[in-house]
Formats: sequence, structure tokens, C-alpha cells
Amino acid sequence: MLRKVIVVSLICAGSLFLLLYFTSLFSISELIYPNRITVKSLTAEFHNLKKDELVIDKDVIVSPSQLNLNYRNFDVAIHDHFTLHGWYISGEQPATTTVLLLHDWNESKLSMIKTAEALYQLGFNVCVVDLPAHGESDGEKFIIDQSMNHCLEVVADSLYCLYETDNIAVVAYGLSGIIAASWIKVDSRSHCMILVDPVPGMIAKINELVKEKWNGFSMLVTPFAQIKYRQKTGIDADSLNLQEYLGHLRTPLLVAISDSATDLEIIQSVRIFEEAKSPNKKFGPIKQEVSSG
Repeated sequence: MLRKVIVVSLICAGSLFLLLYFTSLFSISELIYPNRITVKSLTAEFHNLKKDELVIDKDVIVSPSQLNLNYRNFDVAIHDHFTLHGWYISGEQPATTTVLLLHDWNESKLSMIKTAEALYQLGFNVCVVDLPAHGESDGEKFIIDQSMNHCLEVVADSLYCLYETDNIAVVAYGLSGIIAASWIKVDSRSHCMILVDPVPGMIAKINELVKEKWNGFSMLVTPFAQIKYRQKTGIDADSLNLQEYLGHLRTPLLVAISDSATDLEIIQSVRIFEEAKSPNKKFGPIKQEVSSG
């Protein structure tokens, strides 16, 4: 009888372990393999085919030209067979500052069009690119490591090759704030950085995703999710800590919150601002027309 109890207990424990293992993998899969937000995906509900072409609904903004923005494709070859795709929008009046827009995880340059329009109206040149494994850019996994720093370094090189770009300002949304801060820590060519609804670190993002999916079971799933993130990316989630990067920052910093920010995002933004060591920093709201996409 005791043997049966032990066997049943081991089976139950093994089953629970396997359940938590695969549950944790499901929890972070979208973080590592983000959805490709492209013209086709945005217009999926309107995908009536006509002469083998996609019919785009007039209310779906998929190109800067729909907002009368003068733009050109901005494609940057990071290395052989790996290219980032984006847009470069020239300011209406001669401008010397180009704003580099970095979209949030699981988004793309398409979500930044209205933000680009607002910055264009303020007189800036604007560059927006799809991050690796997002939108139309190459890459299968979204991994925040040294290769991401190299990507932004090459993007900056390309921008400074343009005669009208004397200065670069970086506007990073959500999780891309970690990417921007990590890069600026080793490349001081950016003249200022704006973080919109920043995420304090990868641990916080993993915890958030697990809680959204599993609620009451999140405490059991979270440790496995962190382990799976390391296994899938080779990166310890603890090392992707925004506050640590900002502790070395000397670039002027603005931490901004959008109208759509949740209470948690507001609290996180305040803490990030307070812990940043930049000698020139500000905190405040950002208009919805600039922050939304």
C-alpha cells in the first residue's frame, strides 16, 4: 500500500513539474518570438483580395504617406543576411536633430506612425525601425544582448552619415527602454533619451506576463518561466535591469508617462526616475497624440 502511495505521489509530482515546465514555456514564448506586426497582420480583418493585392481599409494607417509625411525606406544592413527595416522622415523645415523611435516589444514601426507625425510637426527628422524579430526586420528571436547594441550602433552610424543629422535623440517605449539604456551606456553619441512607460527590467516583464496568463498560479509558474527564459535566450533575466543601466547614465533623461499608462506603469516610471543617476533628468506626462500609435 505504501509503495502505491509513493508511486502515485511521484507520478503526481512529475505531472505537476511537467505542467509547470510547459506552462512556463508558453508564458514567455511570445516574449522571445514576438508577433510580426506588419501591413498584412494589421489589415487581416479587411483582407479582401482584389487582383492579388491587399485592399487596405481607409481607417487603418500603415504608411507615413497616409499622413502626408515625406519619407523614404531606411534599411540598415547589420551584417550579411541580417537587415533592419524602417523609415526615415525628413522634417518639413531644415532640422539638425533626428529622433530615433524605438517601439515596444511585440509592436513595430507601424505603431509609431502617429508618434512620428507629432515629432515631424515639432520640426524634427524622425527615424523609426523595426527591432530584430519584429515587423519586417530579420531575426527569429528577440534577445536583448550585445548584438542589440551593435544594431543601434549601426543605425546611428547610418543616421550620422546623413548631412542633416547633427544630433540624435532617442525615444524608447516600454521594454525598448532597456535596449536604449544598454546601448547609450557604451555609445555616448545620443544627446538625450526619453523613456515612455518604461519597464524596470526583464524580471518584471516576465512576472507581468505570467500573472496575466495564470493569475493565482503565477507564484508557481514564475520561477520556471525565468529559468526557461535563460535556457531559450542564454541571458539571465536579472541582468536586464534598467535601473542598473541608468545608474551609469550621464545623458539628459526624460521619463514620461502616457495617458494609457496603468497604475503599475506609473509607479514603475516614478521609481525609475528617482533611481536614475543622470545629472539632468525630468519626469512628466506625455501627450496622447505623441505616445499612441
